[in-house]
Amino acid sequence: MKKLYIIIIPIFLLLFSNALFAQTWVLVNTVSNPGIGPSISVADMNTVWIADGSPNTPKIFRSVNGGVNFTQISVTGISQEIYCIWGTSSTNAFVGEGEVNGNARLFRTTNGGLNWISVVQTSANGGFFNGLAFTKATASVFGLAIAEKVFRTSNNGTTWIELNSGVNGVSNAHNSLMIIDNNFYGFGLNNGSARIRLTTDNANSWSNQQVNISGNNTSAIAFHSNKLLGVAATSTSLPVIARTIDGGLTWTNVNIGAGPTGNCSINWIPNTPVVYLMGANGIIKRSTNNGLTWITTPTSVVNLTHFDFVHAGNIIYGYAVSSNGSVIKLVDTLSVLTSNNNHNSETPKEFSLSQNYPNPFNPSTVIGFKLAVNSFASLKVYDLLGREVATLVNENLKAGTYEFDFDGNKLSSGVYYYKLTTGSFVETKKMILIK
Repeated sequence: MKKLYIIIIPIFLLLFSNALFAQTWVLVNTVSNPGIGPSISVADMNTVWIADGSPNTPKIFRSVNGGVNFTQISVTGISQEIYCIWGTSSTNAFVGEGEVNGNARLFRTTNGGLNWISVVQTSANGGFFNGLAFTKATASVFGLAIAEKVFRTSNNGTTWIELNSGVNGVSNAHNSLMIIDNNFYGFGLNNGSARIRLTTDNANSWSNQQVNISGNNTSAIAFHSNKLLGVAATSTSLPVIARTIDGGLTWTNVNIGAGPTGNCSINWIPNTPVVYLMGANGIIKRSTNNGLTWITTPTSVVNLTHFDFVHAGNIIYGYAVSSNGSVIKLVDTLSVLTSNNNHNSETPKEFSLSQNYPNPFNPSTVIGFKLAVNSFASLKVYDLLGREVATLVNENLKAGTYEFDFDGNKLSSGVYYYKLTTGSFVETKKMILIK
């Protein structure tokens, strides 16, 4: 018997390890007739909310065990099909009524769906709710809901205020609403040239950012937590998306390759270089270098309509739902994804170390460098006294262009230096952390 246990335990550990590093989508469950466009929200690694339904027949489902089981939740008081959902915990969630052109309601539950309370209602011509978003990196305190108007909460959804965004009408895709923190948020516009509407000062002022891609319905936008790196797409721009490295001031085109088409959703994992994109045809791609290059993540389910992710330590948990009710799950290991962090394989002509951006920064910044040939590279950060405070790279890398995120959250304000050493090339630059 002892020998049997010695054999079984390693096999279990091997399977568990492979699951963590598999980085492929697997079918975990099916919900019954969710509707033609179900929306999904991942509150934590185990809690998943799904909602949609049909006109006059809303439906909500919830899993609290990582998709092993889904329970259909009561919708008492909700009368319309649900176009968006966001769960902040296993008990707290929000849903927005669709289908109608006005008097649509935003509902909240604080007891896992035992009952729902209307917290916001649009005017008679105020459209319907087609987007919800909360800050995942700051405990879901700040949130947005969007219809023809934008509504904002600063207390985890207890109360909401209407904002004057300066425009009427917004994109109706699931992922056209984006919020990083209390000050930085925006949404896609659905008319004119491809644009996003963005505020960097908590709606005191707004600006239209031209994203310079084809199409006029900007159906998806996402930003890195540093508020500088961002990506956007329209309903007709794929395989081309727009990318910014300066907070939306300028945008360049990136071809993500064949696969996804139509309206897409984009989800940026907070404080990481990892971004996911799903087309209207259900094909999903992933970038591990802040949107520079993309690969397809295999799926076996068709008619996917929406996806969402949560980041817990070194593991990224993703869930996607299909109009036929299939729910698929992805478990990505962050350290594996970023082992060749932010690599663009186009070979540079020379070695170089770029100035970090932003600079000054608080608390994160991006450091880039170029390798002309395959090299052993060391990228380290030092304080003003020359003491090493972080090692970002210390390995053999292929020739190419790299970008690495540096998080100074645990460091004090001050001057720091970062040094790239590769073969005979050595260069050092200064950066400033201001908290």
